[in-house]
Amino acid sequence: MLVTLLVVGALQTSAPADTLVIPVDDAVRRVLAVNPMVAAATGAVRGPRGLRAETWWPFPENPTLEYGRVRRRTGAGTTYDREWALTQEVEIVGQWAWRRNAATALVRSAEALVDDARRIVALEARRAYATLAVAERRAALTDSAAAFAQRLAAFARQQFEAGEVNRLEWNAAVLEAARARSAAERAQAGAAIAAADLGRLLALPGDSTPRTTSLPAIPPLQWASDSLLLAFARARRPDLRASEALRRSADRNVTAARLSFIPNLTLSAFEGREDGTDRLLGFAVGLRIPLFHRQQGSIGAAEAGRAAAHAELAATERAVQSDVLAAGARFLRARAAERRFATDVLRAATENVTLTERALSEGEVSLTDVLVLRTAAVNAQLEYLDVLRDAFAAWFELAAALAIEPSDLVALLGTGD
Repeated sequence: MLVTLLVVGALQTSAPADTLVIPVDDAVRRVLAVNPMVAAATGAVRGPRGLRAETWWPFPENPTLEYGRVRRRTGAGTTYDREWALTQEVEIVGQWAWRRNAATALVRSAEALVDDARRIVALEARRAYATLAVAERRAALTDSAAAFAQRLAAFARQQFEAGEVNRLEWNAAVLEAARARSAAERAQAGAAIAAADLGRLLALPGDSTPRTTSLPAIPPLQWASDSLLLAFARARRPDLRASEALRRSADRNVTAARLSFIPNLTLSAFEGREDGTDRLLGFAVGLRIPLFHRQQGSIGAAEAGRAAAHAELAATERAVQSDVLAAGARFLRARAAERRFATDVLRAATENVTLTERALSEGEVSLTDVLVLRTAAVNAQLEYLDVLRDAFAAWFELAAALAIEPSDLVALLGTGD
């Protein structure tokens, strides 16, 4: 619990001990800090970094140190010959440099995958936050509707006992009260499920429940053409950078593998004593000739890796294009639907909720009219929450498709209002 309290600071002072009230940006930062996918991607960078560390020298293998001792028997007695030899293979046409460039590209690819993991996880966190925020509003709305329906059922009973309404109208009020309370219970369960999902992402202990604050307003974004979105995405998407770096690495691996067909130089230095008296010191130069093993396997594996890398790059480019076009179209339609609901449907529905209560208390409408009008108004408000959730999801998905923070989309694209 102490770690949770430190995350939100003063925000926690007015909340119960088991409730974490956290803004969306703080939630995203915490999720990125504790998410296993990001941690795994960060750890995966160590592999190519270690591979690159082995390519700083033009030596394909470690040096070989040998010691030899020979016993010599002559008529004069027995003597021993001793020899030390140090041998090192050296690449003379730059294979090591190509392997180092390939490993460096692999490091760049792994680092880009870390950024891509953060992009994906941030989108998941924002979606979960928006889902919880809408679920909380749905739970509050349905609970208020259920409370009114129960009051209406009690009022209908009084009216029935007074002979002012018939049993059909009373039963309709009772049915509406039961249905409304059932809807409220389901909405509470939905909010609990959404809170558990966000709590999983936040790595909260089991005795803590996250709660949301107000979400930012969805900006009225507008752009000249989809080509502009695609250009932004191609310049920013980390998964595309990772695939391009992987392709560069595969190309360099093919070059390094083909150069390995050229013989390597072997250098040897030796020192020894012969017959216990003569001291020997020498140097040898040789070539490691690819006669029986001609690197066919290495070249074939490198070419296969290159083909796979080029195919993956093409697939990633298509996926990025699909993501961007789909996200752009969804955002424009989802925000337009949300604005239409907010300006027309939601306003009228909110007014009807208030007016039906007032009209019933003043006796201006019948019990049946109140049930019909209020049910329609509440249903419209609930539908607006679905539309609002979709609009937030579309906003967050567009930002993720362009690999940018949602709050920075206005500066990048501009507004249409």
